[in-house]
Amino acid sequence: MRPRSNSSEDESHSEAVKIAVIVRELSEVLTPRIVAGIAGITDPQQVCEWEAGKSAPTEPAQLRLRFAHSVLGEIQAARRTSVAQAWAVTINPRLYYSTPVKAIREGRFIETKAAVQALLEEAYDG
Repeated sequence: MRPRSNSSEDESHSEAVKIAVIVRELSEVLTPRIVAGIAGITDPQQVCEWEAGKSAPTEPAQLRLRFAHSVLGEIQAARRTSVAQAWAVTINPRLYYSTPVKAIREGRFIETKAAVQALLEEAYDG
């Protein structure tokens, strides 16, 4: 482990490590192909490079990935991993009949967060 300093290089390295962990955890739950979709790319191999810390997603992609990690973590904590997996890829009436993955990719964070809350509060959509 390297000694800590206040340089921007160390901060950049720390951020890269954090996003690598986030990407790895998302990939374990959703698969690299779905994580690529959230990030707005088509190549799941790029996701594997992010996991390994060889490169990092763009800032907008990082924002989407961090949001997805946060909301899926909420669902996993309250329910199970299988519920988070199914929720992420299932068409949702609260998201205008698109999937949460698509809504996150499109930056529709407020709507997606409301859909998470509805799931956790067991609100009826029918």
